[in-house]
Order: sequence, then structure tokens, then C-alpha cells
Amino acid sequence: MKMRKLRAAGLGVASLLILAGASLAQDRGFYAGYTASVEQFDATFSKSVDNTDPDTLVPEPRRGMVFHDQDSADTVDLAAGFVVGYRTAPGDGGAYLSTELDVMFHSGEPDGRLAGVGTSPDRKQLGESWPDAWSLDKKRSYGLTLRLGFLPESLRSRDMSLYLLGGVRLFKSRFSTTFEGCLTAEPCSASGFVSGADGRDVDPVATSWGLGLEKRFGSGEYARRIALRFEATYSEYGDESWVADFPDVRVTVPSAVEAEGIGVTVSMVRLFGAAE
Repeated sequence: MKMRKLRAAGLGVASLLILAGASLAQDRGFYAGYTASVEQFDATFSKSVDNTDPDTLVPEPRRGMVFHDQDSADTVDLAAGFVVGYRTAPGDGGAYLSTELDVMFHSGEPDGRLAGVGTSPDRKQLGESWPDAWSLDKKRSYGLTLRLGFLPESLRSRDMSLYLLGGVRLFKSRFSTTFEGCLTAEPCSASGFVSGADGRDVDPVATSWGLGLEKRFGSGEYARRIALRFEATYSEYGDESWVADFPDVRVTVPSAVEAEGIGVTVSMVRLFGAAE
């Protein structure tokens, strides 16, 4: 899945380069600044409990069955960070292309609870999908973004431009669950349930696409060197999947988490190259 996302992003990058044309390179320069975003972030956790091993200790009627469970949750993710990039433009100033790197620090953490699937009333016996609580903590991310900008006549006199953007983003996140259930072939009562917590680092790669508006301003030596950007983006996060194996009872538990987000971003950058 990650490779498919990266290939798709690569095709998008190539398309932007083709659109930009071979005449880019007259006006160029580095820039750096600050960025902040607000994103509606939706995550889905899927879990299956596979009791089909012929030597499983799971008793009837669950022996030989597979139980599937899924839960979704959303949150508002607030993030802030730093950007650095390089911008180049054709000689007539009618378009520009920028390549940008950024690091963002996130606060979003959607959390939910599986309903639980099984044959017992509490869905907590051996071989059932227990009603686990879960959360996905977005800690930080690293992005690579291309922007292809245009300066229509109606906006050029106002020192404004429109642009398309596409990129990839690597997230460093922590997925956590808390559980309670029975680990023995003999049915457990409430007092016999085992509880605990589990966590793992997940590093999904997201592809992002969007539209933006840039306004240039400044005076004196900073004339038109300050840019304020407003963007709307859609991001699709690659699936992260894993399999938990319980050899003592011959049960496997494949799990996966996936996500998507719609957000707005505001950035202010200082351009160090020659003004257009």
C-alpha cells in the first residue's frame, strides 16, 4: 500500500513538472517560514480474530470461525511547524514551481471502542473479538510538497497567485489499545478476565492534494519578499497493518488502521531570492 501511494505521488510530481514546462529557471530562490493547519482527521481501526487453525484451543461454537470488527473515530487535528523550500519561475513571470520540505507537530488523537463480535453476551471469551478501546496519536510528520502556481492578470496587479499542490507526508504516530478478556479455553467469569494495554509505532505515508492562494507583500528591502498562503487540502493515509499471533492458543489477530483528512493551512514565508 505504501508503495502504491508513493508511485501515485511520483506520477503527480511528474505531471506538475511537465505542466510547468522546460523554461523554468529564470527567477529562483530559497524561502523559509512558519505554517499551521487545522484538519478534520478520520481514522478507522479494523480487527479480525482468526480461529481456523486446526489445532486451536478455542472451543465450540467459535472454533473454526473468523470474527471481524471495525470502528471509526474523528478529531480536529491542530498542527504547527516550519517550512523551507526553493522556488523557480519562467522568464515571463506567468507561473512558478516550488519544492518544499516541512516538519509539523500534531495534537490530533482520535479514540474509539470496538463493539465486540462473538457468541457470548459480553464478547470477551477466548476466540472472540473483544470490545477493545483504541486511539491513534499523531505526534509529528515530515512533508515533501510541490506547488505549481499561476499569476492570472486579474490577480497579478494585487500581488496574488493561485496554485495547485501535491505531495507526500510521513507520519510518526502511536497506536494504542486497552483490552479485557478471557485467555483460557474454559469460559471465564468477570473476575477471571485479563486486562492490559498494548501499543505500537505506526508510520503511515499520506498523499495530499489541494489548492492554494498566495499573497505577496512587504516594503523597503522586504518589498514583495513576504508571502502569506492559504490552502485547502485532502489527504489520504496509507494503511498500516499487522498480525498479532497467540501460539499458546493457536489464534491470530490481523489488524489495520487507515485514515483520511480534510484541512486548511496558513503559512507565512520569507523569500530570499529576487522578487518577481
